[in-house]
Amino acid sequence: MNEHVDFHIPDCDEFRRGYEVYNERERRGFVYFEALSIVSENSENPLGMAQGVNRLIRSWNRFFANFDLNGLVNCIDRNLSVLDGYRARDIESLSDNDEDGIKDLFNEFLDALKRTSDNAKSPVSVAKALSLFAPNFLPIWDSNIAFGYNCFYFSDSADDPYFRFCQKMKIIADKVQNFVPNHDDRSLLKRIDEYNYSKYTMHWI
Repeated sequence: MNEHVDFHIPDCDEFRRGYEVYNERERRGFVYFEALSIVSENSENPLGMAQGVNRLIRSWNRFFANFDLNGLVNCIDRNLSVLDGYRARDIESLSDNDEDGIKDLFNEFLDALKRTSDNAKSPVSVAKALSLFAPNFLPIWDSNIAFGYNCFYFSDSADDPYFRFCQKMKIIADKVQNFVPNHDDRSLLKRIDEYNYSKYTMHWI
């Protein structure tokens, strides 16, 4: 994977200020850990994992919370082995060889999480779900964050921008890994998302 930097990389002070402000101001932050706990405790139970995803999306992306829970359960069940493999990985291990697998997985969940009322698809919901399944390997985004990293997408063709976003998060992770205190209570990708949310979504910094 060629390292192509066309985006801002924060210094230590900016990065820490970003995730610290997130934890000071974001009142729904605790929901992620509730959802992550549900998914982790049900790692071989597709229904339990789907309930964890449902918990997060109802809070963090509520306009797309009306999806078919059974469809999500079936999607998780079909992809359990893939999700198990990704769960064990770190973003540093991402390579070009992962492109097809991540895109295929992204598109399956894009369909599974579509809104039942009008079949509208949400790439944001997909990334939130995937981050619960593989918190050290698959990053969270939203439209503002994607735009901030030059990964603009359309809802029905977001797989390629998402993989490019993964590649860029690998670069960011390498640059900021020493900016987070040792023995932190969350994944590095979660800290990066907190910084991204503060900077690109809420403009707190």
